[in-house]
Amino acid sequence: MPPAETLLPSCAETSPCPPEPPPPAVVVTDILVVQWGKTYAEALQSVCRQAFPTASIRVACTGNEALAILRETPAQLLLLSTTLPDVDGVDLLPVIAEEKLATRVLVALNHPGEFSLQTLRVARFDGLIDILEEDVPALVRALHLVSGGEPYISPSLRLHIIDRNPPGVLAQRLTAAELLVFSEIGDGSGNIEAAKRLNLSEATVQTHRRNIMRKLGITSSAKLVREAIRLGMIRITKEGTTIRSRIERPPLGGGKSKVPPAKPKPDEATQF
Repeated sequence: MPPAETLLPSCAETSPCPPEPPPPAVVVTDILVVQWGKTYAEALQSVCRQAFPTASIRVACTGNEALAILRETPAQLLLLSTTLPDVDGVDLLPVIAEEKLATRVLVALNHPGEFSLQTLRVARFDGLIDILEEDVPALVRALHLVSGGEPYISPSLRLHIIDRNPPGVLAQRLTAAELLVFSEIGDGSGNIEAAKRLNLSEATVQTHRRNIMRKLGITSSAKLVREAIRLGMIRITKEGTTIRSRIERPPLGGGKSKVPPAKPKPDEATQF
């Protein structure tokens, strides 16, 4: 394990410093920090207190202790380290999800091994932060985003976690039309906004949204955004720009065009 002072690099070590994080979107009253080692746990507890000064912040240093605390009183926000003395923190995620022991879960990865990364690709969580690469302001921002239902994945982990070929993964579960709509609403866009971009009716987009969520077992718009990011349907850059997967548009309307497309001239080359 690295020294506690290197667990979260200071802003001075990661210049230039990011802007001050925005205030949290929701009021968080209860947080559980799960981290091996009292010193490490207290360091994360201090950051959580910086993010949510009025919240009650509990601490657990083992997986079994964390489960006992959560089963007695589920947490509004869980900051879960993957490095624990008795279990792999990743292995706690299915139990936490099944028993509904936390409203939001931010996973703190401090040893990004291949096993943990592969397991996290299919695990259920709300955010994932590389605790060795990110600084304190980044962790505060991640806590704020996750507590408000927004996804967060550290830039250093996105290529490992996000599926780079979403149509291949989803083609057997979603129709071509649903894939296209998923790529439009995956950034949190509403039905009206997505309908305008796709030149569809709001009702059609709403129907596709409902079918997507049913087929993928998604129960909220926030989880839909998280799945879209995890599956690579959309990417969010550091500047906040949304990059969508290039999905070929199917004949969503079902009708034939009244005017057939013009045939290219023999000497014209098509650029892709």
